[in-house]
Amino acid sequence: MKKGDKPMRCAVVGLGEFGRAMAVGLAQYGAEVLAIDCDKRKVEAVKDDVALAVCLDATEEDGLKEHGVGQVDALVAGIGGNFEAQVLTVVHARKLGAKHIVARATTADHMRVLRAVGADEVFNPEEEAARRVVERLVLGRIENFFEVADGFSVVEIRATPDMAGKTLAELNLRKRYRINVIGVKRAVPGEEGEPAPTQFNPVPLPDERIREGDVLAIVGSVLDIAIFMKDREQAS
Repeated sequence: MKKGDKPMRCAVVGLGEFGRAMAVGLAQYGAEVLAIDCDKRKVEAVKDDVALAVCLDATEEDGLKEHGVGQVDALVAGIGGNFEAQVLTVVHARKLGAKHIVARATTADHMRVLRAVGADEVFNPEEEAARRVVERLVLGRIENFFEVADGFSVVEIRATPDMAGKTLAELNLRKRYRINVIGVKRAVPGEEGEPAPTQFNPVPLPDERIREGDVLAIVGSVLDIAIFMKDREQAS
């Protein structure tokens, strides 16, 4: 945040482990955080870390209105154990005018309901955490990668000896692993004493024959890439 910028105003409803971490994290990044829970002990535990912590039943619209929930830039509905309260929080926040509403859900059905009643973003924190761990474990060992969507990445992987001499059609990675090769990077002979230049084929055809040392640009889900990499390690 630049000096002089107005801080982002956020409300976090539900101060369990997830909600408290959200409230404290947002505050540490410079946001002006309103933390809300109906459990006084949870409110007390976070009051020194946020701009304002209040003990309030978020299912009561008047209480949310009184504390300015309608004026926040973002509201995080993080109630985990009471889905009805979670839904009412989203409904009230939308009615009051909160600009952006993020809601926690534990099932696919809950996700659909929360979106239907006004949540702009809905996510399952357990699934998110598991995906991030997988990405860190799998992609952390790859030099070049970038995420193209939630759970999907483009990575560069060096061809293993068992792949050398085979065409992309013979490797059949799309059918076997649900991943696609979208480019092949290959070192080609250069001038004596000079580093070997690199040739890149951005649209390899099925009859492209892989050479040992080639670098393949692959797109797919992180989990499918993980399975592919595990098989390559076992084969090499």
